[in-house]
Amino acid sequence: MPRSVVLLGNSKVEVRDIAKPTPKSGEILVKVYAAGLNPTDWKYAATKNEKFFGAVSGCDFAGVVEAIGPDVPAGLRTVGERVAGLVQGANPLRPSNGAFSEYLVVPAPLVFAIPENVPLEMAAAQGVAAITTAQMLWQSQNLPTPDAPSDKTAFFLVWSGATSVGQWLIQLVHQSGLRVVTTASLKHSERLKTLGAEAVFDYRDPEVAQKIREYTGGNLTSGGICEIKAEDIDAPVAALSDEGGILSIINPLPEKPYPKPVKFPLSLASNIFDKPIAGVGYYELISRLLAEGKVELVPVRVFGGLDSVSDGMTEMREGRVSGERIVFKVSG
Repeated sequence: MPRSVVLLGNSKVEVRDIAKPTPKSGEILVKVYAAGLNPTDWKYAATKNEKFFGAVSGCDFAGVVEAIGPDVPAGLRTVGERVAGLVQGANPLRPSNGAFSEYLVVPAPLVFAIPENVPLEMAAAQGVAAITTAQMLWQSQNLPTPDAPSDKTAFFLVWSGATSVGQWLIQLVHQSGLRVVTTASLKHSERLKTLGAEAVFDYRDPEVAQKIREYTGGNLTSGGICEIKAEDIDAPVAALSDEGGILSIINPLPEKPYPKPVKFPLSLASNIFDKPIAGVGYYELISRLLAEGKVELVPVRVFGGLDSVSDGMTEMREGRVSGERIVFKVSG
């Protein structure tokens, strides 16, 4: 039987043999070649809630279509096709399906087609970041797209641009005709500028908000927060114009009063399965950008196989991953 990483609770995981899943209506079966580690993976592993115990972990994957389930439109997917995407790992409603497994099932439209020149190990680190980016821009906000770009006059703030979501966000915002300013450790400045950021500010600078306001002329009304401590949220808010604005977030923030109007719409990649029809366009756009070579993928570090997932989680939990993604070689 296929090997899978399951949750035991209290930051413990175990590799077990799990029956190969069978694709349901509209799904495909994917043989997983590589899987990427996300912060949500180690956070679920730390749970003490027994309903998650025994569930297969992992969200990001890349592999090859092995079988096509019933009711998949003819020609949408082909056996042997290279694909990547995300699933809801650590899901008690479907505990046998996760990315840290030799096989998984996923809705046929909700995968990216991966060009032959893109290694599957690279592709395995992109799904959550790419879809979260699309949600932050076009679901949480109504911003221009690469197909209908703006005139490069409006600014967009990417807070924590060196994260995987941040790197995707910088690129898609830039290609959508907005001017990107970002925060990060300054050691990442050169790379983030090559992705499309025109200015990089040190997030640890106590005057970072004022410097961003000065750079944007006090006209910043839109942004995305990819990573931040709750106690630091006043800085990106202060960087906004006096009229306030919208800051898409990927983690909930505690409610508190602010000195200006500001909205924090939440973007969660896993929600793509709640409204799959709306998400199909995101996958089609990203597949096209990959095929055209218009996206520079987040760097990866291949950590090992499924037996090394626990060590990888520990490294990410301890903050020893920066500017790259940990990927596990699952099979192949």
